[in-house]
Amino acid sequence: MDFSVFRNKYKIEGELVVLNALHIGSGMEKNDHDAPFIENRDGEFYIPGSSFRGYLSTKLERLLNEENSIGLAEKNGERLNLADVKLIFGFTNLDKEDMKTQIRVENKLKIKDVKSMAGRIHVADMPILTKVESITRDGIKIDRETGATEAGAKFDYDVLPAGTRFKLSIELENVEEYQLDLVALALRDIIDGDLFGGMQSRGIGKCKVDISCIKFVDANNKEDLKEYIFSKKMKDMDKDKFLKIENLIIK
Repeated sequence: MDFSVFRNKYKIEGELVVLNALHIGSGMEKNDHDAPFIENRDGEFYIPGSSFRGYLSTKLERLLNEENSIGLAEKNGERLNLADVKLIFGFTNLDKEDMKTQIRVENKLKIKDVKSMAGRIHVADMPILTKVESITRDGIKIDRETGATEAGAKFDYDVLPAGTRFKLSIELENVEEYQLDLVALALRDIIDGDLFGGMQSRGIGKCKVDISCIKFVDANNKEDLKEYIFSKKMKDMDKDKFLKIENLIIK
């Protein structure tokens, strides 16, 4: 799709709510903690948008894996595959191991020599909305070679407690109807409650998403487009209609 042309835009706003505890590690030691919860420059907790974007992408990759006996398809009967995930989330510098997927992307778009493509989805960094303190938990180090615990070795990691809320903001641009349905499909599990974040084997990571509003503008409606360009006004989309997923079938 030509990104120099504006066709449509969708904004999904809401909150991610922690149901038991959540860990998003910064990967850097701090105050003798091997895995402190990630913070911004002001010391406020947040979830990187890339983490939630990766969650959505992984959900779709599992659903569209060709090894599944029952596949998802567009209404016209064309079966969807991992190339459709790349068309939504983008990709860069495909190597030889990805050539099979690359060829499928080329066939889908009817273009040649596709090496990279911008994604149609953007997930903003998710700032914390509640005032909470992180909780430190003890963990036991595992020897990666033997799989056994290291004698006398432990590490500390931080989690945020149940009830913690983060702001969620997702933008989609120039998407097809079936691609919008794929994003809705990727969100369905966590709307009801799903595992997200790290340390899930320790019984944490149960979260849910509360969608507060969905707004959109379609360039085919000139009056709506005018309102968006000059006043930044967008039309409301019913959440139930968004989650109904009408443009996908099981093949």
